[in-house]
Amino acid sequence: MAGQVDKMRQAGRNSSAGLYRVVHNRLRRFADDETLTFEQVTATRVDGFAQSLREEGLAVNTVNSYLSGFRTLYNSALEAGLFKAPEKSPFAHLHLRREMTAKRALTSQAINELARLQPSVGTETRRSLDFFLFCFMACGMPFIDLAHLTWDNIVGKEIIYHRCKTGTKVQISITPGMRLIMKRYARKGSRYVFPILPEEGCSHNYYKSILARYNACLKEIGSHLTHPVKLTSYVARHTWATEALRKNTPVAVISQALGHTSEKNDAFLSRLARSVGDQKSKQEDY
Repeated sequence: MAGQVDKMRQAGRNSSAGLYRVVHNRLRRFADDETLTFEQVTATRVDGFAQSLREEGLAVNTVNSYLSGFRTLYNSALEAGLFKAPEKSPFAHLHLRREMTAKRALTSQAINELARLQPSVGTETRRSLDFFLFCFMACGMPFIDLAHLTWDNIVGKEIIYHRCKTGTKVQISITPGMRLIMKRYARKGSRYVFPILPEEGCSHNYYKSILARYNACLKEIGSHLTHPVKLTSYVARHTWATEALRKNTPVAVISQALGHTSEKNDAFLSRLARSVGDQKSKQEDY
């Protein structure tokens, strides 16, 4: 497992490396730091590991993510011939389905309230709020892509960039609100649109510290709304997708704007669309 973490890091797949590292650490804790062979990975042990994660109070999607990472690592070792395949995979009985997280999406009232806030100019709170609103207006742009956005990505009245996570090309129009925020943070001689990353670049761990501070500021902002919410960097993305669905935007168009590349993500959007449709029906009935 440690070898796979290093391999992912070297390949620039930092998200996978982070997941594998967490799985490795939690599995060692579950096994009380005793040596665990691949032959000892049985369905019973997998279920025990899953139960230990649930008992820690982890969310369903987090538990599923760790189990999926464990399964991927196990299968990688199997393909590498590190052990003999059992008659039945210890993960064969697992059915990992994402739990709906529609509550992450803000209401239009909450977004409007955020837009009306006026923190002092130049403060970290003001920057965090502006970055969040920009991500929302930029069709749910992930914070990591916002941080890496350069002036080369600005082409006329559009932003054209490739997602850091998947490399997918995304092309979106620049709204007046987005342009206002861009001008507010423009710095002469800087290649970045926003003052988030050092000009010489940074390590993945350094970026994570930036993201953690950003989320801490968002959490503080969300706690002061009329109806307090748990505000995180991902909320902007989820809120835009949900609001687009409420405006009857086709799922295919939303998927393209989000830079999705897999049927799994499209399936999630479809389920979210049905959830939004059910909510609208209930409101109309009421």
